[in-house]
Amino acid sequence: MTPSPEFRRFADLLLASVPSLAAEACDRAHAQLQSASLANAAAGDRAHTMTVLQATRPGARGLPAGFSAALREQLRDELARTFADTARRAAPDTEPSLDSLTLVDDQQIEEDIEVARVIQLIDTAAEADLRELRSLCATLRGATEVSPELHPMRPEVCARALVRALHAFDWVRPARLLALRIVGKCLAERLEGLYRDQLRELRRWGVQPLPYRLRTIDEAPSGGAPSHDDAAMRRLAALAGGSSPQQAAAHLVPRLLVQVADQAGLAPALRTLLARLAVPAMRGGGDSVLSSFEHPMWRLVDRITTLGSLRGGRGGADTLAGLLQPVVARLERAGEPTAQAYQLALQELDAVATGWADSQLADAGLAVDESAATAGSSLPTDWGGEGSLPTVPMPLPDSAEAVHRQWLDGLREGDWLRLFLQARWTTAQVSGRSSAHLVLAERGGATLQSVSQRALLRLREQGLATSIDDHSRPVRRAVDTLTLDLGPPD
Repeated sequence: MTPSPEFRRFADLLLASVPSLAAEACDRAHAQLQSASLANAAAGDRAHTMTVLQATRPGARGLPAGFSAALREQLRDELARTFADTARRAAPDTEPSLDSLTLVDDQQIEEDIEVARVIQLIDTAAEADLRELRSLCATLRGATEVSPELHPMRPEVCARALVRALHAFDWVRPARLLALRIVGKCLAERLEGLYRDQLRELRRWGVQPLPYRLRTIDEAPSGGAPSHDDAAMRRLAALAGGSSPQQAAAHLVPRLLVQVADQAGLAPALRTLLARLAVPAMRGGGDSVLSSFEHPMWRLVDRITTLGSLRGGRGGADTLAGLLQPVVARLERAGEPTAQAYQLALQELDAVATGWADSQLADAGLAVDESAATAGSSLPTDWGGEGSLPTVPMPLPDSAEAVHRQWLDGLREGDWLRLFLQARWTTAQVSGRSSAHLVLAERGGATLQSVSQRALLRLREQGLATSIDDHSRPVRRAVDTLTLDLGPPD
């Protein structure tokens, strides 16, 4: 995609509008901070109000100049990006290493929530104009489809520039959060008019919008455990034949376990461990094992396989197999394992995985911050923006803490999340779960981030974190493959 000369002209227009945008947003914020009505409403922030008042005054060292410089720099970064960046992000993943592990500060989460609020205010105030601007920018940039990233001065770019400007001041966090709230609101009000001006100018140039195209996507489930088509498991059992469920299980279970290991590329030690599960599974009754993906035996296979895929490199497979050997041995000695026996094995597996993650985080030198997160108001859900996935519905079924806690407690290695972290929407996979943290690997990235469970719960409460069912659980993929192999030829 090659940008047109008109796009370069549009870029110059955007850069030229930055100083007045920053000055007017800060002027409005300064006036609001001086008003009696806001002084009453922000009584808890009064100790920091004078700090922000001083900074929002015009001056070489004030926030107007700092915000203008930060936004111009942010815009130049956006304009320098080419769509080769998109191809680079889609390149094969580099396996994340614990050497790249960083800790996301719980206090950063509170700032992320305020940044999310600013983006939502801007997006809501100018929703229709932004939608048309994106289609016009798609034409200017020679794109084949419309996406939010095509507009260089989109809401998240402006919000991140404001954060960058505020971090240049040696302020305590409450003062920075106050400035984010007040200046961000004024920025949203000013951008609404600026986007309208940009739209009017592009129309005057004769730029035609790129038509929007409807795309059908799979929606995330509304909550709870991922829904699997258990009929797929039963279809495979029927294809296996046999005079009884036990015969079908004797034929299919070992083959399924081999297929799971093959598709996951498990190391020999973990392949052997999975194969040992076949005997207790067949002793437990084939009719129940081959009836549902939610049978605890398959859940155990999924957990072991996912752990082995995520943490099995660099000798980790042998270590993991050694840690899990007693769990499998108890099932082998159980005679006819019951559902309770498998549930106990899953609990033991959780304990092993948690202990291993605790040890690895300690080895990485990351201390656990036990300070409590502060409470806050509810925020709207994912309104779009950057990311490798389309917007994901994020319903909040209940505001009760127990509902969000249940969601958090159910997260395990291999689960995919869509969340607002470090001032942007991102898609990440749970790579590990320690006693107090979750280790997240961003899609397409080579770095790991450790987020406290308390911070993730806070994001969930604000509508800024949700699960994504990517339909790629190891057992499900193996069932689909074997069904194709055993099915009648076309």
